[in-house]
Amino acid sequence: MNRRRFLQLMVAGPMIVSAPLQIPLALASDNTPAATLLRASEMLTGRQGLDASVADRLCQLLSKQNSRFPGQLARLMAHLQSAGETDRQRLVDSLDDDDINTALAIISPWYLGYTGHPSTTKATDDAEFVTFLSALMYEPTRDVTLRPSYARAGSDYWAEVPQGVNAPPMPVGIRQWGENAPAAAKTIPAPDAPWLLMVQGKARTLAEANALLAAEKK
Repeated sequence: MNRRRFLQLMVAGPMIVSAPLQIPLALASDNTPAATLLRASEMLTGRQGLDASVADRLCQLLSKQNSRFPGQLARLMAHLQSAGETDRQRLVDSLDDDDINTALAIISPWYLGYTGHPSTTKATDDAEFVTFLSALMYEPTRDVTLRPSYARAGSDYWAEVPQGVNAPPMPVGIRQWGENAPAAAKTIPAPDAPWLLMVQGKARTLAEANALLAAEKK
């Protein structure tokens, strides 16, 4: 799927096309990059009242990752305003490839909550946290599911057997275990060499990692 088609699908959701395409009047006179990004975000996502503090952080992160972003943002906003389109599908069609890339760089973090590309095989990557509670990907199911978090039912909620689950009794004194749980590790063991190579991104599979280690021993 190309990037233009992906953007079209993103702006075609029922929660988006139902909202009017307009520029927030309260911010129309503010030409700072963060305010411009907020206006572009609301036009592209179809949501009014997006968090200005999130927009400010997003603008800072995108500008840090790409020094040309402020200029690309200004260009995109100029095209959005001059297109004269109220239909988002036609609006996307009117954008060139550079504007499409800029629009995706803006919209994706609003939905995912981060910029960049997180990696599961490297110790470091270019991903940056933007927001958790305001991530728009949780909106479609907000009427039936809670936004996931680390403690959905208060402190130590895990010590109680969930309602409707048949399970053996919990060990005596489980609430007092804390860091002294019977199975708690007292020290962190050194990582296995093959695993470390994969985490560092030097090998993609266990076979590759073992081959590299064997070559180093020769």
